[in-house]
Formats: sequence, C-alpha cells, structure tokens
Amino acid sequence: MRRTLTIIALAFLPFIAKSQQIEYFNDLMSDMYNFAIYEPAGYDPVNSTNMPVVMFLHGRSMSIGLGGYRYGSITAIQGGYEILKGQPALIVEPNANGNEGWGSVKLHKVYEFLKAHYAFDHNKFYVIGMSMGGWGTLNYVNKYPDEVAACVGICGGCDAKTPCGLNKVPTWIIHAADDETTAVACSDRVVEAMKACGSTNLLKYSRLTSGGHSLINYFNYYNLYSWLFKHNRTNRRFDTSIDFVNNPEYPSVDEYSYWGGYSSVEGHEITQAELERVKARTPRQQGNSPVASSGGSTSTNSGTTSTTTSANNNNSNNNGSNNNNSSNTTKPTATSKPTNNNTNNTKPTTTNKPAAAATATAKPASTSKPTNTATATAIAKPATSSEKGTYIVKQGDTLKKIAKKHKIKYKKLLQINHFTKDKKIKVGDKIKIA
Repeated sequence: MRRTLTIIALAFLPFIAKSQQIEYFNDLMSDMYNFAIYEPAGYDPVNSTNMPVVMFLHGRSMSIGLGGYRYGSITAIQGGYEILKGQPALIVEPNANGNEGWGSVKLHKVYEFLKAHYAFDHNKFYVIGMSMGGWGTLNYVNKYPDEVAACVGICGGCDAKTPCGLNKVPTWIIHAADDETTAVACSDRVVEAMKACGSTNLLKYSRLTSGGHSLINYFNYYNLYSWLFKHNRTNRRFDTSIDFVNNPEYPSVDEYSYWGGYSSVEGHEITQAELERVKARTPRQQGNSPVASSGGSTSTNSGTTSTTTSANNNNSNNNGSNNNNSSNTTKPTATSKPTNNNTNNTKPTTTNKPAAAATATAKPASTSKPTNTATATAIAKPATSSEKGTYIVKQGDTLKKIAKKHKIKYKKLLQINHFTKDKKIKVGDKIKIA
C-alpha cells in the first residue's frame, strides 16, 4: 500500500511544479530602471543555470506616464502566444521614461542585478527592441558587446558615430522604407557606420519596402526567439538557418488565454521585504567562459550585409512610438501619422523630433508604490489634478470603480497599466485611462 501511495505522489509531481509567473520590481531601487521579469514554469532562481535571458526594450508609447498600445515579449505570452514553446527562457522588460529614452548604464544595472540574484546562462543573454527600444538596443549592445549573444533592433538607430561594438555581436536590423515616425535613414546610417568599422559578417539588415512603423508583430513570432537562441557569445557567428522576417512563424494561440488577457499568467509585485530576500540569493551560474574574439569568428553571410526588400506585417498594429534619442549625426524628422488598430487602445500621435539622448544619470518617472489591494479603499495622500489620459486616485477609489467611472473595461484598465488583479493603489496614484 505504501508503494502504491508513493507512485501516486510521484505521478502528480509535474502538476505541483512552479508555474510560470511574472514578477514586478517597482519603485524599489533608485539606481536602476523598474522592470518586470517573466519566469517560465519550473524555473529555479538558484539552480536553473542553463536558462537564456531576453531583454525587451519598449518604444515611447509604452513608457511611464503614457497610455499607448502595449506589445512585446511578455505581452505576447500574456496574450496566449506560445513564443517560447519548447525553448523556455527568462524575459526581462525594464520600463523607461519616453522623454528621456534609454540609458545604457542604467540598463546595465538591471543586467547586473539579474546576474547577481537569478540563475541563467551568461553566454545566452539577448537584447531586442523597437522604435525608442530599437535605439536602446543598438546603443546598449554597442557599449556592452562582450555580454550580448545576439540582438534585434527594429525601427531605430544608434547614437554612436562609430558603433564598432555592434560589429562584435550577431545583429539583425529591421526598418521599413515608408516609416514616417523614425526615418529609415537612421538605420541606413548605422549600417554604413558599421561598415566603416570593418567586417560586417555578423550583421543582417532587412530594409523593408513597406510596413511603416507597424512592426510590433515581430515580437509574437516564435522563430524570432528561435533565431536568438541559435547564438552564444563564446562562438561569434551569424546564424542563417532561420529567417523570421521573410518566413515568420506564429506559435499556437490559446484563445481563452488571449481573451483572458493578463490573468493568463500570474503576476506579483515584489515588496520591499521580498526584495531583500531576492538580494540574499546566491544563484549557481554557468556560462562564464571568456568571450571568443569576434575577429576570428566565421559566418555564412560571407562578410556582406544582407538586404531584404520584401514587406511583412502590413496588418500589424502601429505602436505610435518615437525614438526620442539624439544622434551625433543629423536624423530626419518626420511627422507620425496615426493608423487604425485592431484594438481599442488609444495611442499618442507624435513627431519624430529627437529629444536629448538618455544618459546614465537619467531617472525614470516614478510609478505608484502599493499600499493596498485593488478592491480595497485607497487611503492617505491628497489628490492632484489629472493629466490628459490619466486619472488621479481619490479617497474611496478602487480599480473597478475607476473603470466604471471612465467607461473602460476592467481588464483593459489592468492591461494598459500593466497591472495584475492584485495590484494595490493609493490616493494620489496616476492611473492610465486611455
């Protein structure tokens, strides 16, 4: 009888393993960006030393204080897209202020935090982003090339006049010629500058004939991540066996999860006490071998830049973001034209007038500190006047009351604010309502 019970218990072990989850680090550390981290089912932050890490950098429309359309790797997972099916990975998404852009040094502090307190394979760290996030991706990889295994920069550019660090990393740049938000000339300049640095055998440039600034569907493609994971920072080569630009692969979508939105993956906002426990962790690590010299790498690209003229994603949603970084060379300014979306999300219309580049000392606008649950009454702190597209929490408010008052679905309110159902609010918090 005892043996029978043991067999039954063992049979149920897979069902009690840790499920996938998202942890949010908000307003806990002043020297780095707030960030969310997605952990796949079964991930162990101390012992999962073979886990890849993908860092996704958002565009301006997803920035702190703006209520634009959400997109990206974690959003795809929350929407039911199995982008990591059979290839589990950690995904980290920092949050920046759109008026400041991305600061590479501050981003690097997020990476160092992960390295100190999360187990993962240091040889498999990847960076991807679009628009402002495309600029952030190429700027970051140019500054820290020895830590990145591969990167994808979409609809962006790079601030460095001579971005020679990018020549050390398998880099896929994607931009549409009809992009009226961030001109394709920004990516053209990066490619030409990389050629001036030497061999571009680790570069592929997909210069699309159309698609505008509506290329967010790339982050829903299963084989974008498959392409990333083909690379390892100790073996510098550009993999050509996967082409997610011309042959994108959508993973299966769980319709129930998709319409369930953010409830499809559990989310948890880390408290100060939990942060201290995270900081106390000393994970086992692997992947600390020296980086192979890029000069001795091999590639099937034959040392040339590959140009793709086919158009994809014509039915994608426009994210409405700007680069908001200044280049050391003149960048064209183009007025963004709003396009229709397949969702009801309101997206800001902006121009491509570059703002000052983000620096290491730039601080993101703060988000609200939790004090009580979304269903509880908000307390303490006098409200101030609301800004357009936002609502200031008042005494007695709950998220459901706010949704009803502004005639917005409760799930949508959670979605555009990147909240989970257990999100806590307090008087004075700014809530996006559009």
